[in-house]
Amino acid sequence: MIFVKSFCRLFLFLAAFTGSAAMALETVTLLDRGEPYDAMLADNGLMWIGHSRLQFNSNYRLEVYQPDGALIDRVTLSHSLSVIKSMNNGSIIVTGVSPTSRQAQYTVAHLEGGKIRTSTNEIAMGALITFWITSMDGRQYFADIGGNPDDNSDPGAQLPAQTIFSSTGSNYNYLGARVSMPVAGTSFNGKLLLVSSQGIGQFGSSLVEVDPRTSALRVITQSADAKYRGIDIIAGTSNLVTSALGERKLRVIDTITGKTQREFQTKGYPRTFDLTGHCIVVGNDETNVVEVFDLKSETDKPSFAAEVAMPASEFSGIKNIAVDDVTGMVFARASYPCNPLMESCDQDYNRVVKFDAAFAERIKATCN
Repeated sequence: MIFVKSFCRLFLFLAAFTGSAAMALETVTLLDRGEPYDAMLADNGLMWIGHSRLQFNSNYRLEVYQPDGALIDRVTLSHSLSVIKSMNNGSIIVTGVSPTSRQAQYTVAHLEGGKIRTSTNEIAMGALITFWITSMDGRQYFADIGGNPDDNSDPGAQLPAQTIFSSTGSNYNYLGARVSMPVAGTSFNGKLLLVSSQGIGQFGSSLVEVDPRTSALRVITQSADAKYRGIDIIAGTSNLVTSALGERKLRVIDTITGKTQREFQTKGYPRTFDLTGHCIVVGNDETNVVEVFDLKSETDKPSFAAEVAMPASEFSGIKNIAVDDVTGMVFARASYPCNPLMESCDQDYNRVVKFDAAFAERIKATCN
């Protein structure tokens, strides 16, 4: 059952570049075989996990765990859990869509007295949420990849749509900035940093900066052939980390000059990464290898790595990883939805697993 926490111990091997060592892997929770989202986050010493399916039907639950994998609490939400992000104030924000109203909703949650406390808002008709960007001056900022339905620009101009809006409660206001198909974003020094895609099936993309107060837009860097994906800011610097679809590497780019500062070579295509201390922890989906890159090291190779050595019938591939900054614990999530109309869907290959304490201790020793 999806709600039954499995403590079954499995094994993996540490794919270190200085040797190998056996390590244990624990299943924290099973996900439904139809789970379509990768909602998971390590924040402030807690692990947040989202579920949106149960027996292939909509069933929206938010769970919070200790870094050791022990469940603390779970609550039911009124919307899907497509993305979970940290608000950097002890709270997290979950975005999705209500199955009843078909409108975008977001929930702010925090843990208090061992219980999850939540507050949910529904965005008024017209705006949809692709992901949350930041909170600033009492407003939440979201990206809407589809754009403003009331955008009155001249169709002949072929301009990108207005795709960023701010919200207080259910109200929304689109910024004048025109960011083509934003697919990821964060904030830095009061500005919004976004990955702008050129379009479906096109590999060109840009990293852009938007001033939320004036809607002024600045292109940080652009590429005709790299399709950038996730981004995150390296603490204490003006640099961001990003990966691109189809590339076996990570890039570190200066947000001021747009210049690539470094590149790290990965053992596979980096589907997901998380920053902890002065390290980047990377998850490669097709190889199921998690690599740890030390930003203080001069090499472009990982300091060490570990593999989710489970058969495809039990772990479909790394879709998201999360690292607890306090303990160094690494969680990996497999959530590739099975189609019951085309497949038998008789195997529980969607789950969240946790690497053991030995891997966590090595991350703490290297990265903190």
